[in-house]
Amino acid sequence: MCGIIITILSQSQEVSMFKKIRISGTELCPCNSGKEYKDCCKYKAAKTFHNNNEALHFTGQQMKKSKSKFCLYEGCTQKGKSIIKAHALQENRILSKLANNGKVIMQDFSKDPVILEIKKGQPEPFYFLTEVSISTATTATCFCKTHDDKLFAKIEKKQFDLQTLDKEQRFLFAYKTFSFEFYTQIAAQKFNTLMFSNVPQTTKNPLVVHQYRNVQEKLNDLQYYKMYFDNALKNNDFDGLETITLEIPFEIQFANYMAISPPFDITGKKVKAFDKASKRLKFIFFTSFPVDNKSYILVSALKEDLKYFSKYFETIRNSPLDLVEYYINILIPLYSQNLIISPLLWDKWSEKAQGGVQFAVADPHSSKMMYGVKCYLSQIEKSKQPINVSANDIAFNFFLKP
Repeated sequence: MCGIIITILSQSQEVSMFKKIRISGTELCPCNSGKEYKDCCKYKAAKTFHNNNEALHFTGQQMKKSKSKFCLYEGCTQKGKSIIKAHALQENRILSKLANNGKVIMQDFSKDPVILEIKKGQPEPFYFLTEVSISTATTATCFCKTHDDKLFAKIEKKQFDLQTLDKEQRFLFAYKTFSFEFYTQIAAQKFNTLMFSNVPQTTKNPLVVHQYRNVQEKLNDLQYYKMYFDNALKNNDFDGLETITLEIPFEIQFANYMAISPPFDITGKKVKAFDKASKRLKFIFFTSFPVDNKSYILVSALKEDLKYFSKYFETIRNSPLDLVEYYINILIPLYSQNLIISPLLWDKWSEKAQGGVQFAVADPHSSKMMYGVKCYLSQIEKSKQPINVSANDIAFNFFLKP
């Protein structure tokens, strides 16, 4: 979404790496009119904004409109008031452990972004981490009350134990992570359509078109996983997932959920997770959260996808916990839009560490940081020497003990 805002603020900006990405005149217009692009938005007059604040306010309005209300459970037709603000991470059971005075630290996409000029003449939007009430943290309107209560009781109701997770509970955490990622992509697609329709000049910006195509591709990739989860729930079959359960012997002061195709593993080796036959990218589902006196990091993949991820899972299982924490410590802020941090942990970090997390979370160009970590992990693997490495080696350590 950020790229569209950049376009509004700086119409003359060229992004060289995306120069070849264009909307073809004969493809359907991305505004969803049903017409070909050459007969629709290609030649429409640009929308004028008098200042940055006006552009940002307009963008914020379109973001709000993109948040549809529907239930993801297959066959459910509930709409409107029957749809609730469901929590990806349960408020009373998980988020309350991270809260200080009812607040947690996370990105708040309901507000306007902050505009910074990292490069002269190129203003960019940033969604910085800020305090958010746990009543609204990690919520999305993607389940009706009936199915939210029924589906997730075993991981959200207090009568069910989380001290030793069974396969159904591990499945439900992966399903919830998938559901909220899927909803995010649906909302992003609707946002793109609204912006293309109302601000036609955005169809000519290579970065925006690149992001638009990425959303289309990810939704297409995730549709396959929706079919898997829908069938598994229908048949009460929870055997199709392989899950690594990493147990941390204390309550971590953060939580997150993300569906990603990891770029490399703990050894720094590239993960090749693209299926050429179906032309789909394969995904892994991460969920991290504290429970009573300990914490879990769940890493799940479809068993049929292990031909892509078997080595990835093997390195996680066989690596020292300190190295796994180091890897996850940098992976989470760079790849998750759903990172929740306790204010108590945040206050333990130095100003430099806080800035590092803000940069990793908010900056779309921070993949350079990830590349540096990849090179470091490769060096560790090649050395074949016992090396003491841990999250303590990074300014911001998510695994600090309370």
